[in-house]
Amino acid sequence: MRTIKELDQEELQDLLEYVKDLRKRGLSYSEIVKRILEEKGIKVSRPTVLRWCKGQHNSFAKLKPVNLTPSPALSYIIGAYFGDASISFYEYKYRIRLKVIDKEFVEAFARALEDIGANYRVGYENNPTRSDRWYVESTNKFLYMFLKQPKERLFEIAKEYPKEFLRGLFDSEGCVYLEPTNKKVSYVSIHNYDLEVLEFSKGLLASLGIHSKIRLSKKAGTPVMIRGEQYFYKNNLYELRIYRIESVKKFAREVGFTISRKQNKLEEWLKYKFTNVQKYTR
Repeated sequence: MRTIKELDQEELQDLLEYVKDLRKRGLSYSEIVKRILEEKGIKVSRPTVLRWCKGQHNSFAKLKPVNLTPSPALSYIIGAYFGDASISFYEYKYRIRLKVIDKEFVEAFARALEDIGANYRVGYENNPTRSDRWYVESTNKFLYMFLKQPKERLFEIAKEYPKEFLRGLFDSEGCVYLEPTNKKVSYVSIHNYDLEVLEFSKGLLASLGIHSKIRLSKKAGTPVMIRGEQYFYKNNLYELRIYRIESVKKFAREVGFTISRKQNKLEEWLKYKFTNVQKYTR
């Protein structure tokens, strides 16, 4: 049995319409409450049903609806969510947040939030223990619940707009490795603990004609030094790598980076490989 608070945007809208339809068919408020519990497994109080039917209560009044239909902006948000962006529920607020060193990334994420109708705020955070960072955050219950659903459902959105999903993920986790003494080992890659996300991304890249490989980068238990302190990887860390020249070229043209420092390094890689290469922009 679920409560109204557990419903996402689409479910809540459907429930409101269902209640009004039952009332038009002559059911009493008590009968509507019983029908909803039996058929949908949702607990709603009789006073709430009464207010809905009389138009005295709007369940969306304090909840800003957002456009969660498949779109380039939503796909970009999902890609970033599988990378640096995060969701949390704190002090009765449903928060979506991205905190990174690149202002361009924050601005791109903010534009995506704006495109789907979500309010947001951007700020800068000074931190004496690590790099200062830009952040953007939105408090929206419907977007929070949307991102919290099983990743397989989010993948369906990404399939419709693969370039934007990949750009969001590579903006988060991507890097361009340019070996100064041996350019043959240069490549573009992303690291992630979720092997499913990388395998899915590998398939999207292949659909764009971009070859990539996945390998185990760090085994769980491997030691690592972070700011002078030794830690250990709790889980396996995987890497997806794009290294073939033509595939890197296609990646630059079809996906690329929003972040200029990454995109510039990617173009540097290509210039080294092609004597008269043009700049590859999205």
